[in-house]
Amino acid sequence: MKRLTAVFMAVVLMAGMLAGCGNKGSAADTQQPAAKQETDNSQNADTDKTEGTGQVTIQWWTPNWDEPESREMAAEFEKENPDIKVELVITDWDTYKSKITTAISAKNAPELFTILLTDVGPFAKKDLLEPLSELGRAASVDFDDLLEPALAITSLDDEIYGIPFRYDGSGIYYNVDMLKEAGYESFPTDWDEMAAMSKELSGDGVYGFAWPLGNQANAVTRLVQQLYTYGGDILNEDETKCLLDSDAAKKALGNIVNSISEGYASPSSAEIDNTKMREMFASGQIAFNFTGPFDVEPLRSEYPDLNFKTAVIPGDGKMGCTTANGWCVSMAKNSENKEAAARFLAYITTPENQARLTDSFPASKTAIEYEQFSEEALKPFTEQLNNSKAEPTYENWAEMEPVIYQYIQNAVSGNMTVEQACEGMTADIDALLAF
Repeated sequence: MKRLTAVFMAVVLMAGMLAGCGNKGSAADTQQPAAKQETDNSQNADTDKTEGTGQVTIQWWTPNWDEPESREMAAEFEKENPDIKVELVITDWDTYKSKITTAISAKNAPELFTILLTDVGPFAKKDLLEPLSELGRAASVDFDDLLEPALAITSLDDEIYGIPFRYDGSGIYYNVDMLKEAGYESFPTDWDEMAAMSKELSGDGVYGFAWPLGNQANAVTRLVQQLYTYGGDILNEDETKCLLDSDAAKKALGNIVNSISEGYASPSSAEIDNTKMREMFASGQIAFNFTGPFDVEPLRSEYPDLNFKTAVIPGDGKMGCTTANGWCVSMAKNSENKEAAARFLAYITTPENQARLTDSFPASKTAIEYEQFSEEALKPFTEQLNNSKAEPTYENWAEMEPVIYQYIQNAVSGNMTVEQACEGMTADIDALLAF
């Protein structure tokens, strides 16, 4: 996933930031890399032997889109730490989770591996990950320099199980000329003000915006972002009851339904996905679009005449919430050379190396201030991360998501009221949780 193309394929996470690809592992918007060439992990580890050399050998399973930087960092670390040999196993998007799950469950598991932030919780709950708070501090990991929302995703019961090095979410791209014609010099931060603006922008086949309701993962992500913006959640704290019949959920779904029924969001929303929405924005069919930081350079290069700026997502009188994800390095509980691995883990996740490993955003507060991440078009995405929440990682999420999607479709089509849809999805998900 090294260079992002203008057509950034939407793939379900877990799932899901992120992502051929111009952005290394962006996790926003449940969009992930297009299918990558399969790598045979079992034969792709470095094969240097260290018996009799006095070296400790550790293994790092790293994705193919990060392979060049990973090999550079391993060589640099070995030069400075001759007592440690780093073997690499190169993973790929399609199979990384299943292969890592098998590997870290076995004896002599790999010490380190790169996984999505939202993979950490499920692995940690199965007792497959080594706690990193004490090991990390001993190896000089600067936990205070990590973005709090990213670190929260990799923490469980006040223990840290993954060191984040990438983190990103959605924001707004808007057509400056279209907004100016409607009398707007900037993008609203309040949802109701944005809705009023969208009505003024709509007409003659042009709409304020669109929803990606033709794709299950895209559609549910949009609803969840709205839900989080209004302070709602999907399940209660112990994950035994669905909360999607709350006022926050009804407001969230109501925003989607009303925008289409009142004619200021595209009526084709029911058939399109995130990729189609980008095309509609670039061609002037919609005035603004929800997407991630990875679209800045492709839009500039593919549509040089498009006059756009970026903004945070509007919310309930203030900045709204985005779902977010990213990548981290974790350690297997069944691994052997944990102290040596922690030293390399600390090296991988320094601000300088986080900046090398991402074209979206690092999870380091220091690195995110670097010039490469601080250009004007990226600043709103940086700000947006301050109001972000992890994508759902519930054990039953694979069964819950299609239920939610079905009721979104029923509400948008008019087959159900918003209240009926929220109550229906809640009842069905409660039934799932009962098993």
